[in-house]
Amino acid sequence: MYKEKIDYKIIGNGKNILVIEVGIGNSYYDWYPLVEKLKKEFLIILYHRGGYGKSSLLEKERTTRNIAKELKNFLQSINITEKFILLGHSFGGLCVQQYAKMYPNDLKAIVLLDSTSYDLIELENLNTPVINANVSIEKMIEYMNNSSIKNEEELKNENRNLFEKYKTYITDDEMKDVIDFYSNPSLYKVVANEFSNWIKDGEDIKSIVTSLNIPLKVIARDSNVEIKNWINYDVPKEEAILHEKKWRELQKELISLSSDSELIIANNSGHLIYREREEIIIECLEHLIK
Repeated sequence: MYKEKIDYKIIGNGKNILVIEVGIGNSYYDWYPLVEKLKKEFLIILYHRGGYGKSSLLEKERTTRNIAKELKNFLQSINITEKFILLGHSFGGLCVQQYAKMYPNDLKAIVLLDSTSYDLIELENLNTPVINANVSIEKMIEYMNNSSIKNEEELKNENRNLFEKYKTYITDDEMKDVIDFYSNPSLYKVVANEFSNWIKDGEDIKSIVTSLNIPLKVIARDSNVEIKNWINYDVPKEEAILHEKKWRELQKELISLSSDSELIIANNSGHLIYREREEIIIECLEHLIK
């Protein structure tokens, strides 16, 4: 059975189905605090993409097209037949864009949470040498490939601080899963492959010409918060401003994906809106099911 190849959780007993696509290299355990507040109104499906956690690596090339096909097959295997809300954060948002273009009739609504843009090449082409030297796609691939050749103990030690935040809201058994998730060298090889396909993914999404009129909420981070975050990482202020100006432009562009769309700014939040301003997401989702 297809579902036996996928690492997933179904939480809640609401009549509205919500499927969440996590950010790149992230675990669905990150979403537990928010999901806890949604479970009365929603049936929430959390899953790990192929090669994440206990999910099998189904297709070697980790393109958004393959990821969308795999999600479609997985949802069919667990008998999801009614329309659902599909929410994606960061790279998960790029996966959602692909799914929406390929399978629009499956969706009740779309939520893009500070999503990667199909025009992300425009960020790569900015005159931001310090940012590019640290977090360009090429650098992220290099970093992930380096992590993939480390052993489990090295990765466990590197992620020790990350594990601390989980202790307040997951069980001991789940904690073991989290440690295994981030200490598995193969995860980083998979993430490197996801990064390597980003530009092609964007081109693929743009190439699918279809008119969507599905309710779409684009929730974007607060540019001023993220500028401060960049500066705290020793990025020159002018680079931070340039990057965030382009990021906001790309967020605005995302609303063109559907004729029924809205841009929402998550004031006082950086990229991790589901941690920093979860009430905005809750309000948005509740509005979509009214």
